Amino acid sequence: MLKRLTALALAALLALMPAALAEVYEGTTAALSTVTVLSAASGAVSELNARAGDRVEAGQALATLSASPTFATQDGTVSLINAREGEDVSGDCLELLPVNLYEIYCTVDKAYQSAGSTLVHSGETLYIKCTADGSHRAVGVVTAIDGEEYRVVTLGGELYVGETVYLYRDEDFTTAQRVGIGTVLSSDPEVYRAEGTVTRMCVAEGDYVERGQLLFTLGGGEIVAPVDGILTALSLSPGDSVAEDQAVAEIVPAGQICVELRVDEDAAARIRPGDEAELYFADRPEVSVPGAVDSVAWIAADGEYAVRVLPDTDAALSLGMSVSVRL
Repeated sequence: MLKRLTALALAALLALMPAALAEVYEGTTAALSTVTVLSAASGAVSELNARAGDRVEAGQALATLSASPTFATQDGTVSLINAREGEDVSGDCLELLPVNLYEIYCTVDKAYQSAGSTLVHSGETLYIKCTADGSHRAVGVVTAIDGEEYRVVTLGGELYVGETVYLYRDEDFTTAQRVGIGTVLSSDPEVYRAEGTVTRMCVAEGDYVERGQLLFTLGGGEIVAPVDGILTALSLSPGDSVAEDQAVAEIVPAGQICVELRVDEDAAARIRPGDEAELYFADRPEVSVPGAVDSVAWIAADGEYAVRVLPDTDAALSLGMSVSVRL
């Protein structure tokens, strides 16, 4: 009932104005332009600091991103770092030399001629010495088997890359326990690749690290509004992963909210850009906002004309409002 009385009061007010001087049209608020907000960092959304419909200021946080951590997947020594804190990286960021420095590619050739010595098992421990003079020795474990060939990773000891070694089941290197021959190769470093900005580097070259230790973090920080205005869309939820330069929000800048009217050709002929206007709100008849006609354009689809009225201030406006406009 109150809404009806308010509408009647507004109609009565407008009816008192001289017909020759006032024409009233019904319109809806719309955006003249929008600004797309791009994330300046990567990370996971930990908090939303604004929501669609809010008025925001330039520099205001819209969402908070947590940094993405990278952990060591094995024990080893940091052999190379390709980025410092604050630098952008795309590709190899860090290399970790594993504790197991050598891999040995082996065959059962030269194994002692017995049924047991020609059969090795994944996970069993073997004892290794060089074929030259036996001075280079190590301990290893079988990691892969392919027919008569298998691979051993060393757990300790000292060997030379490229040398030939014998492998035994006992640490006394008994001939009857020899299970094969192999060639020593160096273990490849583990490469950690990344895409984004390094926000924290937790290790240095030469550091020994353990499996699960934090190596570095990427991204994190805040997504901020680049302009003052109304936040019309925020396509984020807590836990979402965000990439750098990803479009995450839309803002209608301050001064870019207009009231759009649809009029026929006769009415459009009487309206000119720059014409003064007064904006009224059905739910707030005591409030009016002055403005002026910004543009008049023909709409080919329905033959009507779109009249855009720009208020002197958009502080009282939000998108999608119904507004009465007196021209």
